[in-house]
Amino acid sequence: MRLHNFIVQICVIFAVLIPIITGCSSFSTIKKTTKKIVRNIKAPDGNLKKKVGIAFFENKTLYVDQNLEEIFQNNLVKTIERECSNIFFIKPGDAQYPDFLVELPKQATGRLDNLALVEAGRRLGLSAIVTGALTDIRENEEKSGILWFKDTHNFVRAQMMIEVYDTETGAKLLDESYKHEVEVDKSEFESIVAKKKIVIPAILDAIKQIAVAMGEKICDVVNIQPWKGYIASVDKDKIVISSGRKAGIMRGDVFEVYDNGNIIEGVGGRQFFRCGNKTGEIKITKVYPDRAEAVSVSCKDINAGNAVKIKK
Repeated sequence: MRLHNFIVQICVIFAVLIPIITGCSSFSTIKKTTKKIVRNIKAPDGNLKKKVGIAFFENKTLYVDQNLEEIFQNNLVKTIERECSNIFFIKPGDAQYPDFLVELPKQATGRLDNLALVEAGRRLGLSAIVTGALTDIRENEEKSGILWFKDTHNFVRAQMMIEVYDTETGAKLLDESYKHEVEVDKSEFESIVAKKKIVIPAILDAIKQIAVAMGEKICDVVNIQPWKGYIASVDKDKIVISSGRKAGIMRGDVFEVYDNGNIIEGVGGRQFFRCGNKTGEIKITKVYPDRAEAVSVSCKDINAGNAVKIKK
């Protein structure tokens, strides 16, 4: 009887401890709080597509020779294209990729100049601009279990930050940091500790997982924003806007025109554009791939940089 009770107790102990001993092979702090249904909610802009600029991502880690930022951006774009059919991009590697997305404009303090960034974006007809950086890749060693059942688990963690700027106001639509952690074997862990210039599959997997989560979130925040374009130039009766056929604009479309508004100052000396007032309407007469020509229908005053929105 004593032997039987002892065996039962041992079985109970193992039943409790086995889940603790085995642990989990990986975990992620990526939080997907936005439900899939949000991606089906669109601003009432008809068939107009939003043009988004992807700035060159900075790699702040020791793995600077592995094109990790390029791998991330490729997966980010693929995710957004899959999730949001009403968005198209200017991205690294494109022909005539603009310099301001490679070297982001900075203030004298070294801080990003958000107003200069979005003003340059307006000239290209961008609705939003995405910036970001690979900020950290590090190792982490943990012990799990209890008493003599403790075991060592090795992990690699990748972390990235991302910001999305609205070109109409210069404000951030998104400002988040993501990290993903994956369990690795001892040899991979030692390579990371030694800071060897090799990229192990676990790092690539973590970066791809972050790209998917970020792409979905970007899709959500951009999708619900109203479409806007911008006046590129005005020459007598000829008005040119910096969006065209690729954005879904058609001959005969009528747009409302809004003035540039005022610049307001926020926390920490940050500056933003206040949304302008409606000054009139224009009608599209000619359409090209990336621009369109229009004539004034009822405009009091119209200038380059003014925002245009589809007439509801």
